Amino acid sequence: MYRLLACIVLILATVTAMDRVLASALGGLLLRSSDRFMAIYRPFEPEAELPGIKPPAKPPADGGQQPSPLLVKAALKAEPRPIPGPADVLVLGNSRADNHFPVSALQDMTCGRALNLGMGGAPTVLSALLWEDYVERHGAPRLLVLEPTGVVDNPHDLADLPLLAYYSPRIDAFVRQENEELWMANHAFHLMTFNNNQTMRLIAGLVKPAADRTLVGAIPEPMKAQLAAAPEEVMTASDANWQALDHIIRSAQAHGTRVAVVITPYFPTYAGKLKNFDAFFAELKSRLPAGVTVVDARRAVDKDELFMDALHVNEDGVHAMFAALEPALRPLGTCPVDALASLSAAGTTH
Repeated sequence: MYRLLACIVLILATVTAMDRVLASALGGLLLRSSDRFMAIYRPFEPEAELPGIKPPAKPPADGGQQPSPLLVKAALKAEPRPIPGPADVLVLGNSRADNHFPVSALQDMTCGRALNLGMGGAPTVLSALLWEDYVERHGAPRLLVLEPTGVVDNPHDLADLPLLAYYSPRIDAFVRQENEELWMANHAFHLMTFNNNQTMRLIAGLVKPAADRTLVGAIPEPMKAQLAAAPEEVMTASDANWQALDHIIRSAQAHGTRVAVVITPYFPTYAGKLKNFDAFFAELKSRLPAGVTVVDARRAVDKDELFMDALHVNEDGVHAMFAALEPALRPLGTCPVDALASLSAAGTTH
């Protein structure tokens, strides 16, 4: 009997030891992935670029053209403070942030390094955790672009967060709070933490550089018909998400970070089904602290072919959206006078 118990203990100890060793090796390997979330937890090397992202190109000389007053005002700002982390511009939000703010376009518009931490299905409470983890490890960025519609998502949803609990005590504590069974399983066997689709994306990021996550395609006719026949809805947000939104903004401002709250486009048919569409966003704007740049681009894109579904524009829609965002976002960047003059001469689409 004692020998049997000893064998069971030995097997359990061996399995546990193997689990810890393999999880540690896999966690260290994935930390080298070009996936954007690993940039939070990987030590930043100043001479290294963000994986897969080219530094922002300096536009050509202006050819004698005069910059607009808006761009001159932006260019004559005080010399920007040094930013120690991997990004001058940080993006937070749900999938509408993830798919609507390609870092290549942001870098061209702001002349700074950009990192998009938008996460599909993520309520604003999760964005607050990512913000705290980033600032704790790298300091605050110069500009925070916040897509706020995560306030309507379920504040108890974990989205792709559980894997990041391996690297973040803060996120680990949140996972325990929201799903203790999952937390216990992940702590009993550390490899369970990596048993998800995000692990596959991280592995893919080891093989090739991560690309911008804009969507390709157009909303299909059956989906348009379904949206047209759908009943009306009411937009609601939880107190937890409202509080998280306020916390992110006030924390950013306390660190000297400029904040731009950008509401990205909705498919017009779907927007028409939201009974309180305008009232909800009026309330959202009223809740924002002073000093925030608000860009309401809900109706900036209105052609069906520029949408992928009810909540997301496609690649061409992103181009149209950025043309509308440019007058508000570009002055928040760090483009030099000659770059601004050149871009002004090229013209702005409204």
